[in-house]
Amino acid sequence: MIFQINEYLRVFIIFVPQIFMAGLFSYLIFKMLRRNTNRNSLTLSGFYFIVSLGLVMNGIAALMAFFTPGEYIGILYFIVTYFTMFSFVFVIVFILGLLKLKYVFTLKKAFAIILAYGIAWLVLHLFPGGVTYSENWVPVYSLPYYIAANILFTISFTIPVIYYSIRLRKLFKDSNLKKKLSLFLVGIVMLIVIISGALLYNTWQDSTFKTLWSISVIFLLISSGLLIYYGMGRDL
Repeated sequence: MIFQINEYLRVFIIFVPQIFMAGLFSYLIFKMLRRNTNRNSLTLSGFYFIVSLGLVMNGIAALMAFFTPGEYIGILYFIVTYFTMFSFVFVIVFILGLLKLKYVFTLKKAFAIILAYGIAWLVLHLFPGGVTYSENWVPVYSLPYYIAANILFTISFTIPVIYYSIRLRKLFKDSNLKKKLSLFLVGIVMLIVIISGALLYNTWQDSTFKTLWSISVIFLLISSGLLIYYGMGRDL
């Protein structure tokens, strides 16, 4: 009976909040694009859209794994994980857009970065033996895969974001803009924490950590999405 209650709670924690977050992020997309459809707003909307799509698919996968488990759940989780990691390239492109590098950082270069980022994570996701699945089709990462994913995320996202954020802060002279940038960067730091926690969640098979993380990530994801929007996205 306790096992059943825990399983129902896990499905509730995964499905309901994630559907809510997908709706919230869709609303932020609507607000940004209704105000303006410039390059920066479209780029940031791309981030919110892919994250929202991943959240919806993850919620559906959790329900299907609980009620009608099968091998296809593994395919869904593969797509969800890939979408989640792929979405972060739009944050990098967005920051480069804020640096006013439109003549140097052309659309062709932006697409090249997006393509390279997507291929790198696809190759990692195809890592032999990197991802296996438990009895109820929950993904389990091997230690080499966990280490490789952290290294790739650090090189492809964390370092570039920190570097370009420092440049962006030097560019801003107005104190109000610096405050908004600070909010934006706090949201980015939360995203880094979310990915680090998600990778550990699928690697470390500890039930207490999994329960605590499942609850914590809800607040982290909502907070990061709102901080990014109210920091820089609202005024695009």
